[in-house]
Amino acid sequence: MNYRKTVVNYKKIVMKNRVNGIRFFTCSLIFLLGAVLAGSVLADKPAEKPSLSSAERTITLKLPPKHLARWYKPENKRQVWLHTMFRLRREMLAMQDYAVKGQQNDLKKWADKFTVDYLSIARMMPQWEKYLYKDKLNTLQTAVNKQQHSQIPLILKKLGKSCMHCHDDYQTITTLLYRSADFSRQTVVNRQTQKAVDYDDVMEELSDAVNRLNIAIKDGYFDTALDNLKPLKAQLADLSDSCSHCHKKDKAPVERITGAVDELLPELEQQLKAGDKSQSGRKLGEFAVYVCARCHAVHRLSSDLKAIME
Repeated sequence: MNYRKTVVNYKKIVMKNRVNGIRFFTCSLIFLLGAVLAGSVLADKPAEKPSLSSAERTITLKLPPKHLARWYKPENKRQVWLHTMFRLRREMLAMQDYAVKGQQNDLKKWADKFTVDYLSIARMMPQWEKYLYKDKLNTLQTAVNKQQHSQIPLILKKLGKSCMHCHDDYQTITTLLYRSADFSRQTVVNRQTQKAVDYDDVMEELSDAVNRLNIAIKDGYFDTALDNLKPLKAQLADLSDSCSHCHKKDKAPVERITGAVDELLPELEQQLKAGDKSQSGRKLGEFAVYVCARCHAVHRLSSDLKAIME
């Protein structure tokens, strides 16, 4: 299978929920579960069959304005938009807590920070200025200055609704577009040939190598399995070099691969030399979960969806 290309085949399901990452799949499951429960409770009223088959359904995702990319990497040196959102959330929580405690100086300090960051949205994305509740912002500033602490949590709640205008439509898609790895631009350099290989091809080769090992183990061809170990080790070493380009400070993903080469695969080799089919299969499975599945859980789904939207 192609690493980036996955066919999504649903239709007429418009996603309008505030979700993160892959949570919209969970929403679909919750919806289906609710339908099943409703059908069981209302036994006298049979559930209506959908007019479209499951193979004809799609999910409609609304893309954010391209201008938003200016405030994310790689077009920007920093994740400006993302960190502005983080600050706004932190500032609102600080104001809420300090209002409850009646700590006026701290409340005023965080309210001033919030005003600057909230208005910066219009500077960065002029087309979204219409979504800002500037009247509520003025109300907040007045309440802070007059020390009307009891009113501030309610004002903040109303201000928070302005965030939902964009979050409902764009938060999940923005995460996929600007906060997930773009493997279409990635290559893996073969240490022996010094040639850059397309990431899809590398994933295909790794998948074939692991499956050939699995087939050989299941059929009892341990010499063949041993012959396949050496090229697999080389492929993983090449891949670890590629991972280190992004994971410069977080060494865990790279160590996961090098650890497999240094520990798991030698253990697998011992089991193959011993001709132990059960333990060889178990050790290969451990390798597949520790190396392949963990990286796929983080990167593959987001990468596939990102490729579909581009």
